[in-house]
Amino acid sequence: MCGLSGYLTRADRSIDKNRLESMARTIVHRGPDAIGYYTDSVVGLAHNRLSLIDLSSNGNQPFEDDRYVLVYNGEIYNFREWRSRLPAQPYRSSSDTEVLFVALREWGIEETLRQARGMFAFAWYDKVNHTVTLARDRIGIKPLFYGTDQQGTVWFASEIKALLAAGRFEVNPIRALFSAFGILEKSRYETAWHSIFQVKPGSYVRISASGLSEHVYFQLTDMVKSQEYQRLDRLPRSEVVAEFDHLFNQAIERMLISDAPMGAYVSGGIDSSLIATYAVRHQKALKLFTANILGKYSEFADARELASHLQQPLFDYPFERNMALRDWARVTWHYESPLVVHFNAIPFSNVSALARQEKVKAVLTGEGSDELFLGYPSLLTRRYDGLLKSPFDLLQRLYSGVPGLRAYIRKDEGALGLLSVLEQATQNFSRQMLRAEGIQAYDFLPAQRQQEQYLTAQMMQEGINSLLWRNDRMGMIHSVEARFPFLDEDIIAFAMNLPVRFKISRTLRFHNVKHPFLTDKWIVRKLAEGKLPASLVNKKKNGFPTYGLRHVNVRPEFFSGGVLAEWLGLSASQTHYLCDHYSRYHVALLASVEIWGQLFVAGNSTAQTSDRINQYIQIV
Repeated sequence: MCGLSGYLTRADRSIDKNRLESMARTIVHRGPDAIGYYTDSVVGLAHNRLSLIDLSSNGNQPFEDDRYVLVYNGEIYNFREWRSRLPAQPYRSSSDTEVLFVALREWGIEETLRQARGMFAFAWYDKVNHTVTLARDRIGIKPLFYGTDQQGTVWFASEIKALLAAGRFEVNPIRALFSAFGILEKSRYETAWHSIFQVKPGSYVRISASGLSEHVYFQLTDMVKSQEYQRLDRLPRSEVVAEFDHLFNQAIERMLISDAPMGAYVSGGIDSSLIATYAVRHQKALKLFTANILGKYSEFADARELASHLQQPLFDYPFERNMALRDWARVTWHYESPLVVHFNAIPFSNVSALARQEKVKAVLTGEGSDELFLGYPSLLTRRYDGLLKSPFDLLQRLYSGVPGLRAYIRKDEGALGLLSVLEQATQNFSRQMLRAEGIQAYDFLPAQRQQEQYLTAQMMQEGINSLLWRNDRMGMIHSVEARFPFLDEDIIAFAMNLPVRFKISRTLRFHNVKHPFLTDKWIVRKLAEGKLPASLVNKKKNGFPTYGLRHVNVRPEFFSGGVLAEWLGLSASQTHYLCDHYSRYHVALLASVEIWGQLFVAGNSTAQTSDRINQYIQIV
């Protein structure tokens, strides 16, 4: 993993190279091993390298020839197979970067993206046509942002802070306020700035003197095939599990490719434990890393049981509750959005520091399993929503005939419903439109089964975004790359076509209080049987629990003279009223937005913001 940055400007405008260098310095944590530049009259490209394949200087970027230039972040896992199929030629390195460069030159953008397997973001410059193409992988594992300034220059980078180091961009206060709902972490496209956007997953943006154009090369529902669904539906359970076993083992082997030391993040949960178990088949010495949340949320015993079972070394970061206050500002600076959905990003950042301390540059991690194989309790209980809501539905039908009473019982038809509409509008209704389009991919199934089958696609297009955001930022804060075996293209295609009965299974055993007679992620648990201790196979999902926003107590003075007070026009007495009369959790959400505002709007340093946190906020 690396960091890239750059710009494309007008022929009549000159850009000082110091601005490009400032961008590269700002994200040096993404790639501290080497920095390289390319500039001409209209383009500047910078690359921060984290060397993982071919550790020599031969793999340094940018790569260029007499016509093209490439800066790239990520891993192309099938690059060796590409190299055998591309026209024979001398290579200066054994890196995947050089093979990607040759593929783009020989095959072009569309064909290269169609054949790419992996996680990536890159900028590809054509010197003759003066065009830059920004591309991003299918799922959006690697980040890539772009923004146009008032003079018409387009800036792009792996992180927003690099854009802010080079140009002036205005914050969108409405979207920033609604970030308290977690919309920034979950977004596929929007940011908190008016003219800064993400390159969408599965797409590329072409930039030239005539403007910007977006091109979609992949949609998740492209993987849905009625014939594949029918094939899997006819197989006995044992054969489906065997097929998953084969795909999973292949994915692990592919993602262990590295010339630098690798490790694995483990939580004691089934997903990361299964990954580590398969990984030691291919790499006998594998360092395991975990966060030890001291106190009632600790899962350290489970992680230790796994390490003992695999006979691999386990490194833990003992995390005390007050460390959240210590690291909140620093983590928010790297996170680039308020910590709302994943407050556990804070201990996560310390685990990546531990991995780097142990000389590990890349880790395997378990994200994606819950989304692909329906591991969230709320997804399991949806099929019973009709039964649970039947008394309410009866009342609704009775009240609907009485003027004024329908709105009384249906709160979403009043002002609270409008709040939901506004939240969706801040995201341009993108999630709702994706759902409407995505369900159609399963039109070969009955209506009820369409909805259930689509849950995987929904979670992969919505829920996964915030997890990938967290993993990228909290790994790169200490120059550690995360790799995701569950997000291998073959496994995603398998899961998208896998009938729900292989994901959610009925059981006579009291499995979980939230879904007592249903087993979540059945196929994952079945794969783990005999490979992991039974306690880990049957462990319920905990979701990396930690002391979070519900434990935060904010004093009114924290908001005085701050960004939120200015945006909302709140006086000192009104901020006191806020803290005294509203739930501690809701006030903490606003405090998280304020911390982000102090850093990215007010321009305060992380040290200044930390002083403010320590003065006015407590973890209780």
